[in-house]
Amino acid sequence: MRLIRTRVTSLEMKSRPETLVPIPEHAGSVAIFEVSKMPLAEYRALYRRVGAAHHWTSRLMSDERLRREIHDRDTKIFVMSVDGRRAGWFELDIRRQVDEVRIVHFGILPEYRGHGLAHAMLSRAIFAAFSAKPKRVTIETNTLDHPAALALYQNHGFRPYSIRDVETPAIETLREPLRALP
Repeated sequence: MRLIRTRVTSLEMKSRPETLVPIPEHAGSVAIFEVSKMPLAEYRALYRRVGAAHHWTSRLMSDERLRREIHDRDTKIFVMSVDGRRAGWFELDIRRQVDEVRIVHFGILPEYRGHGLAHAMLSRAIFAAFSAKPKRVTIETNTLDHPAALALYQNHGFRPYSIRDVETPAIETLREPLRALP
């Protein structure tokens, strides 16, 4: 297994913004909604469609472990659809730290990038996270993620509190082909 060196930036926000970022008018019919007990195949498809290019590996695990992680009562998964098709998702973890909600994953499918949807979805992720009344909301990004990720998070009010260098497994090939999403 080949390892890749990356710099991880941990960011935090201590108070909820005043307003939601509006959904872009030109975006089509956009809906962002919570999905309870998302089927593992659908979760993996979203995860891989977004994460493969950025060497995301934290959710490449057995069915049993993945089910425990994403179907836990303190894990909340929200999906964004555009004109009825999956366009992105975010995942909240409200159990890891007392008084903290972590945005574990945040991703827009490649074909929906560049249309202002990330701003609208991140705004809703922040509001959903603060609905649990934490003292802070956290998110991480690294130098393998989309180049606009760090600036996006900072533009929404997140501030870095930690930077560290790590090694992560490279994704050389996927065992299953990427499939279309509904």
